Amino acid sequence: LASFNSALQGESEELGEKPPVQVDVERREIIDDLLDSENFEVGLQAGFMSIEDFESSLWLSGHFAYHINEHFYTKVLYGFADAGETSFEKLANVAPLLTDEQRKLQYYGLNIGYNLMPGEVFITQNLAFNSMFSIELGGGSTKFAGDNKFTVNLIANYRVFLNDWITWDLTMSDYIFDTTITGSNKTTHNLNFSTGFSFYF
Repeated sequence: LASFNSALQGESEELGEKPPVQVDVERREIIDDLLDSENFEVGLQAGFMSIEDFESSLWLSGHFAYHINEHFYTKVLYGFADAGETSFEKLANVAPLLTDEQRKLQYYGLNIGYNLMPGEVFITQNLAFNSMFSIELGGGSTKFAGDNKFTVNLIANYRVFLNDWITWDLTMSDYIFDTTITGSNKTTHNLNFSTGFSFYF
């Protein structure tokens, strides 16, 4: 290569041309700012649950998740709320259908989740956060009205990565179980909206 450059320079001088400019570009080291590769997640959330026939109540929950790969994860859930009064109890002014202890609703179950749409949230022109939309399907048990009821759980979850180990979560859930509390056997849909933070390690 050195001899080639010398020959090229000599040829340029013979032709009366200036020698080619020698460019010496200093290479810079690039470090990718990636999310941590930790697979475990712990989260806490608060919100409201609309317990069918029993008003809306404060909902508190926690979860522990394991991320199998970039698409799938499993999650253990626990949450609880206190049911309100039915419309019948309010209008008829009758004795309560449930005791205070029976009005305590508790759920625990296992879900499997799938990450659908990774993306970004732009706060300003120069400030953006990574985000992820995921769906979950699972089952578990709901303790309510003195009985344990098998429950199907559907979740849509939107996560914003504040940094490489904390996310802000927005969650919409449906807890589906059968009940005979109001007299007839029916399937109830108990909708829940909650928000909170998750921590990865």
